Amino acid sequence: MSENLPALPRQDRRISRTRRQLREALMALILEKGYDAVTVEDIAARADVGRTTFYLHYRDKEHLFLESITQIADELAEQMYALFPQGQAVQEDQVGDHAMRPILLVFRHAAENADLYRAMMRGEGGLIAITRLRELSASYALEFMRLFLKEAQTHLPLEVIASYFAASLLGTLTWWLEAGMPYPPDEMAHMFRRLAMRGVWEALGVTPPSSSAGQEEIQRLR
Repeated sequence: MSENLPALPRQDRRISRTRRQLREALMALILEKGYDAVTVEDIAARADVGRTTFYLHYRDKEHLFLESITQIADELAEQMYALFPQGQAVQEDQVGDHAMRPILLVFRHAAENADLYRAMMRGEGGLIAITRLRELSASYALEFMRLFLKEAQTHLPLEVIASYFAASLLGTLTWWLEAGMPYPPDEMAHMFRRLAMRGVWEALGVTPPSSSAGQEEIQRLR
């Protein structure tokens, strides 16, 4: 952190610390016993705070769960943004390589946190998690398209393309995790690219890259 930046007020730091403790407690408990079985009392006890403190920050368990999912998605999105030049539009002949990078990142992140992803997507919490992740994925996909494909002549509304992409990615990711990750994350990213992205590229009005481009990009990012 830059020395020129002002320090957070003590109260803000305390709030951030408490919320982080609650998020971490919820995720640890989900891994241990599943979302459905976790109670507010469990979360407060694991975070070493009182129930009154919990309700000062969150309405209920679902409110905390949704914020936790958003936090995970935001952190992943920050990593994706770091892959690209800030605010620079992607040239048409570079779309294939650039599109592969966030897809790789998603599958690798899911592989590294597979137990947590599976726990989030099972039981009652599964519907909540998948719905929220689909909303966030579509939102981020739309933002990426607007930011990095400024010159593209799209054939369909970007909102439709982003929604299709998000639903396809989450469906493939969920199957892969529940099947026990039968293929390595890089191979899954390459297969998803071949299955889903050609239609996206056509809708965006850009020329699809060669079939070998995805594998070449994987090698560069190892």
